[in-house]
Amino acid sequence: MTSVTGSDSKARNSGFTMIELLITISIIFLLFSMLAVAAGPMRTRAKTKNTEGMIERVSLGLQTYHSKLAGYPSDGFDGRVETDEGNRLESGAAMTFALTQEIPVNKKMPDGSYRFLGTEEPVSEFKESELTSPYDDDPQARELLDGFYEPFHYDRVGGSGEKYNRQDSGDVHLEWDDDEKIHHDDPREETGVAVSSPGAQNIGEFDVWSHGPNGHQDEEVPEEVIANWTIPASGS
Repeated sequence: MTSVTGSDSKARNSGFTMIELLITISIIFLLFSMLAVAAGPMRTRAKTKNTEGMIERVSLGLQTYHSKLAGYPSDGFDGRVETDEGNRLESGAAMTFALTQEIPVNKKMPDGSYRFLGTEEPVSEFKESELTSPYDDDPQARELLDGFYEPFHYDRVGGSGEKYNRQDSGDVHLEWDDDEKIHHDDPREETGVAVSSPGAQNIGEFDVWSHGPNGHQDEEVPEEVIANWTIPASGS
């Protein structure tokens, strides 16, 4: 009969039993599950902050554009905006075009005419990862994306709101695919949820917004709109 020495018995007892291994694996799985559940809201908050930061960058660019050209760029509804290739741009695409093109510099002459002096650098610069370019043959037809990889909306608003352009149609985006996506209502009509009062929000300036975490994929959640105006508390 083979006897078990003290050292052999100690080595065998120091190993994990099957039950101990199963318990350890279960704990690890539970921890990973909890981490995955918590990671979703964290990612959403990060993307929301990214979108808010992008709106601040865009607003600064539009103000700089205004200081140089004495007006905000057209949104493509109250003035036709086209690329050199002839593609018409509206909403966020028109805004992106204006912010990324060189600025013409003109000098007013004594007779009232203007003399072209050259161009200045664009007022804004964006990474390729922040833009969508649906037309391979037209690099000027691009849209700036929010943190959820959806295009922004832009509306140049005239005094008293006469230049207010509702944007309920998916056609305001480049290469919109009605079979795959839906387009939400203009959030500026969601009184007491997305806005305090319906209509244009920044009279005489511009409205910029993102549909937020739900983008154009799911049912509209007006409370999640991210914009350059103050979103009221739901139901207020």
